[in-house]
Amino acid sequence: MFDMTPCGQVSREFQALWTLAASYVERLGEGSLVWFKGRLSTPLFEHFSFRLGNQLFFVRLEDADGRLVAPGSMAGLLEISEACAGVPLVMPMRHTGGIWLPAEPGWGLVDARTREPVDPRSLVTAERIPFTDWELHDAAVKAVTRSLAGRKILCSSSHPAISPSVWYRGETGAEWVMVRAARHPDVDVQPPGNWAQILEACAERGSGNGYFAVAVFAARDPETGRASDTIALCRGGEPVVRLLQAPVYLRPALPEEGPAPPPPGALSAGGAEPAIREGTQGA
Repeated sequence: MFDMTPCGQVSREFQALWTLAASYVERLGEGSLVWFKGRLSTPLFEHFSFRLGNQLFFVRLEDADGRLVAPGSMAGLLEISEACAGVPLVMPMRHTGGIWLPAEPGWGLVDARTREPVDPRSLVTAERIPFTDWELHDAAVKAVTRSLAGRKILCSSSHPAISPSVWYRGETGAEWVMVRAARHPDVDVQPPGNWAQILEACAERGSGNGYFAVAVFAARDPETGRASDTIALCRGGEPVVRLLQAPVYLRPALPEEGPAPPPPGALSAGGAEPAIREGTQGA
C-alpha cells in the first residue's frame, strides 16, 4: 500500500488529488504494482512512481483544466526517468462532482514527451534490466530507514547527490544519516568528500548528531540462496541486503571530550558482524 505523508510544500487540494490518483493506479495494478515512491514528499522530481515487472514508471500529476498548479517540474520528471531508465508519464486529472478523476481513459496516463496514452502493462517484457545507480541508492535509503524501525522518520531522499539522505527523531532531537550503496563484493565505501561541510550545515539547522551508513547489495544465487559475486542485480529479483557495519558516528568531538557515543541501537545490526537483511528494497 502506498504511504500518504502530507508534504508541507503542497496544498491540501493537491494532496487530495494525489491520494485519488495513487489509489486509482494502485487499483489497476491488481496487486502486481510495487511502489518506488509511494508517498508525497520532497524532492518532487515525480509525484509518485512504481514498478510493474521490469519497468519503472515515473508520474507527474496535472490539473487538466489548468486551475491547480502542481508542484515540481517537467524537467525534474525527465531527469529522474532518464537516470533510472524509466518511463516518464503525465496523469491529467479533472475535478468533477467534488472529486478528482482521471481525464484520460484506461490507466489515465500519457507519455510525458508525446502525450500519447500509455498502458504500463504493455511495456513489461522478460528482459533482465540491471539496477541503475539511482535505484540502488534508493534501495539503500529504504534499507537504512527500515533499520530505524520505531523512530519517527522526518524525511528522506533517494537522490544520490543529496546528503543527508534520512532525517529522523533521535534521543536529542533531529538526527540524520548519510547513506551510500555498494554492489557486492565492493565494500570500500567512504563518506562524501564534503562531509565536513554537510556536518556544519546540519549543525546550523540544530542537529550535530549524524551517522554514515552503507548498504551492500548482491543478487541471490538461485542454487545456493547466497550472495553472488557474478550475477547482476536486476529489477524484480530478490537482492541480499546487508548493512555493512554499525554506522560511523560523524559528530565532531573536541579533544577534551570523551569518545563519541555509540550509534543508536535501531541503526545497528548488532555486534561487529551485522545480520543479513533480505528484501526487494524497491527492486
